[in-house]
Amino acid sequence: MIAPPPVLEGDEMSVEAEIDTFRQWDEKLQIAIREQILGQDAAIEASLCTLLAGGHLLLVGVPGTGKTRLAECLSQGLGLPKGRIQFTPDLLPADILGAETLISGPQGDRVEFRKGPIFHPLIVADEINRGTPRTQSALLEAMQEGQVTLAGERYPLDPNFSVIATRNPIEMEGTYPLPEAQRDRFMMEVLLPPPEASVLGKIARLTTGSSDTEILSGFESNTFEELRATVRKVIAADAIVDRAARWVAASRPEDPTAPPSIRECLRLGGGARALQALILCGKVEALRSGRSHLADSDWQKWREPILRHRLVYSLEGELRGWNSTDVVAALDEAVS
Repeated sequence: MIAPPPVLEGDEMSVEAEIDTFRQWDEKLQIAIREQILGQDAAIEASLCTLLAGGHLLLVGVPGTGKTRLAECLSQGLGLPKGRIQFTPDLLPADILGAETLISGPQGDRVEFRKGPIFHPLIVADEINRGTPRTQSALLEAMQEGQVTLAGERYPLDPNFSVIATRNPIEMEGTYPLPEAQRDRFMMEVLLPPPEASVLGKIARLTTGSSDTEILSGFESNTFEELRATVRKVIAADAIVDRAARWVAASRPEDPTAPPSIRECLRLGGGARALQALILCGKVEALRSGRSHLADSDWQKWREPILRHRLVYSLEGELRGWNSTDVVAALDEAVS
């Protein structure tokens, strides 16, 4: 007899209540954002999954696809105060992190630290690839450790801290590629395709009218934190985690289990953060399906956006025109 899957700790009624609460908030927020961002349902679903899983999000699309608007709607819907940073070549790390300022007063001069926008719970980093590598690197510690270090002092960030960055893939002049260490800290890279002709008219009517398009959030200050905590409670069986680990390991060309096509076409595959992202996003999908345990179909859903920005192709891969779809197909065929 097959044993039933493990469930969230606590009595059955409380487990069901947590799952129901999560699904209600998730569905409510998706519907509200879809009313403002038309034709991008998959991107909205993936973006919310990333934030609920506690990750950072990279939105990629040509101008006019709604990247910045989606980031604004996520901030409004989640009820999180946001700090918006418009990346430009002359932006400095101090413009993001803050700086110590000399203040004169009746009792003498004193040095006071003035916090930058990174101390908001949610950061919208618009056109992040326009910032210099030095400025981009100012986000590394914050995105990984939830803190910043300035002048030898450590400053913790908000428990809900997340970065939503946008990037335009077609502009090259005045831009700087994101280094691998920076890209790896984003849980997902979500693509926003140009809207279809049938959607353009709806967008025009929505954006040229006189109605207020702001999303009214029903989230209380601790709601988002509680939803993230619920995600962490989902049970992931060792056998499922091991299968996901083998899948990620096979994406690295130096791994003995990598198939020949991966060794030929990739220079760099997924690592530990990719596996963490697969499991955490899979837990979100499990809750969306009304389950308290992880299934293979859960972690497999967002493989492409989780792996896409972590891949570095060899010359052979570029000549073949390989992309993340080809990599996922090769891994699925090789790893059972």
